[in-house]
Amino acid sequence: MSWLYRIVGRFPRLVIARRNISRAKARSILAAASILIGVVAIGAIGAGGAAFKQSQLQNIQDQGATNVFVSPGFDMEGSYFDQEDLKAIDETVGPAGIVATRSGEMEIIKRDGTREGISVTYLDNPRKTREVERGQIPDNWRQSVVVSHDFADERDIAPGERVKLVSEEETAAGTVETEHTYRVVAVLAEARSFGWSEIYLPIEQAEDRRYSQVRVTTSSTDRAEAVAEALRDRFNDRKDKLLVFELTSLVRMFKTIVNGINTFLAGLGSISLLVAGVSITNTMLMAVIKRREEIGVLRAVGYSKGDIVQILLLESVLLGALGSGVGIVIAIGVALVANSMFLGDPFAFTQSALLYLAGAIAFGILTSLLAGVYPAWRAANERPIDALRG
Repeated sequence: MSWLYRIVGRFPRLVIARRNISRAKARSILAAASILIGVVAIGAIGAGGAAFKQSQLQNIQDQGATNVFVSPGFDMEGSYFDQEDLKAIDETVGPAGIVATRSGEMEIIKRDGTREGISVTYLDNPRKTREVERGQIPDNWRQSVVVSHDFADERDIAPGERVKLVSEEETAAGTVETEHTYRVVAVLAEARSFGWSEIYLPIEQAEDRRYSQVRVTTSSTDRAEAVAEALRDRFNDRKDKLLVFELTSLVRMFKTIVNGINTFLAGLGSISLLVAGVSITNTMLMAVIKRREEIGVLRAVGYSKGDIVQILLLESVLLGALGSGVGIVIAIGVALVANSMFLGDPFAFTQSALLYLAGAIAFGILTSLLAGVYPAWRAANERPIDALRG
């Protein structure tokens, strides 16, 4: 054990600080507990909020936040895109893929003979929208349809079956209904994003080969925002030729709201640390009063003012480290539960969550250090002779 004594001998101020804390266990535990509460509040709220934000951002992205939807604007000639328009849009978005569609309404004749209105989408290739769950889409699918996952489940329709659709056309004689029979060739995989139709028809089935909407698929929300800005810069410089809609604005708004709530709650948690600082200041002042004679002896045997300040500040830091250490363990436990609930993985810590946890520790120790400054200054500036007199 001689090595231990040699190490201890090199840090006499730390030994004295630790001994002083152990001599006043009740006061030290209460002071450390107040730090613990603040660290748990900041760390748990921050890390839990970060996990919630990440889970919701992932949900928004799954709902189509990486897509940009483009429709003809108010100042565009006609209400549909032609092939030249598609070419110009494709050149603007660069490597991002585009899917041109035309939306419409039809009626389906159900097995009992009744009708029901459904949404249909005309496009070139349904494989560009989603993966195929069942069946296979042929290269030439002019007399067939592709249905969505929900549509097939609700009506118990499988590839190979036939569906009857009724469309309406305006003629000089009035509205004329036309009945079409199509074979279902494929069922698309389930989609969580909005904007998907129930039935997909070949673009050749439309009145003319024109499109009412273009969907631009990107790899990230940042890329979607850049694509939307590029489209507006090129086509909407003087006139609103395009209506460009992307979910990135909703993502930014959501981030702002969640970050604001997190900051507010963490601020409330920091108030408890300020209270803890007052508690530690009171603890250290009481320790200075009770140890006036001991401090006087230390000064008399050669300890300088700086030594006394260091000893008392070390006591404050040790109290802060004790409270922060236990508090961060509890905060991490809460964060693990939050990660498991929101992200499905208890160890899926985001960068902001780690920053909150690290900030809670640093704030706890810094609060303790600042709380010990005045008691240390007061003890160091007391005359040794007055301290020895008690």
